[in-house]
Amino acid sequence: MADTSDLRRGATPPGALRNPKIDAAIERAVQLGDPAELLALLDRSSGLPARRGGVRAPGPDLGPNAPLPRVNLDLARAVGAAIADRGAPAERLVRALCSTAEEYALIVAAQALASLAARAGGAGQAPRAGGARRGKGGLDPLEALEELAEDPRRVVRDGVVAALRAVIAARGDAVVAELSSWTDGYLQAYVALEALAERTLLARLSAGAEVVERLEEAFVLSDRSPRADERLQGLRLLRQGMPAQIAALAGRFPEVVRWLEEKTRAERPESRDVVADAIAALRKTSFSDAEVDRLSAALGATAPTPRYAARIVQGTRKRSKGRR
Repeated sequence: MADTSDLRRGATPPGALRNPKIDAAIERAVQLGDPAELLALLDRSSGLPARRGGVRAPGPDLGPNAPLPRVNLDLARAVGAAIADRGAPAERLVRALCSTAEEYALIVAAQALASLAARAGGAGQAPRAGGARRGKGGLDPLEALEELAEDPRRVVRDGVVAALRAVIAARGDAVVAELSSWTDGYLQAYVALEALAERTLLARLSAGAEVVERLEEAFVLSDRSPRADERLQGLRLLRQGMPAQIAALAGRFPEVVRWLEEKTRAERPESRDVVADAIAALRKTSFSDAEVDRLSAALGATAPTPRYAARIVQGTRKRSKGRR
């Protein structure tokens, strides 16, 4: 049994939860359906900034390159698995965790949902018909995890990505098909592709056709988005993330390259930018220069003719550049 000082040091043994204080708090939280005591116990070891006035306000999303707190994901995984071990009686607690505004509570909830979803079917097995993914209390772990993916805070999204990767690792190709419900929302589509685009995880998958379908759904979602959505965080994040995700997926499945070649005929400028950036990302990988050049040529061949092209004088600078 681990020393209780492990909690103060923030050290969590890998695998099963071994801290008796946390385990007892989980048991009480399951019985009451109230995570307050458990979250207070986890707070100092979460890796997130300290609370002020007893409450940690939801933090802003600082962008894809901003430094993040070093979240104690190992602790969240262990606690989530311990909650899932309680089975159906723990569903009330999981719902309570999902309904809070606390970042770490949501990360713990995501790991608990991942444990439940991973146990819903064996590796490579699709869930049984008739909604058998749902627990006895009606909780659908993968559906609840999808709802968490809508959180605008990057630290929470990263926790959901880690949780979804755990589900994919446990259940394999079957989950790739189930992710079709994720690609009808910008943030959820980003999370689904980000979870899939992990090289060690991809090596264990064989459902190339399903991966291409998820890419197609996400690309179409972005390509056909209303102009009014241009400033939405989710749409921007989806477009920013897709090039690197496409490059990672293409490294495992050749059909992704063929799909990308088809997308060189896209007409929308923002979509063409995604394709161009994806081709640039491929150049940084193990793809041959000849293949990347072929994709670049295909994209260039479908470039729209500029309006009033006859008036363009080559070699002149844009005099508006740099003006404020």
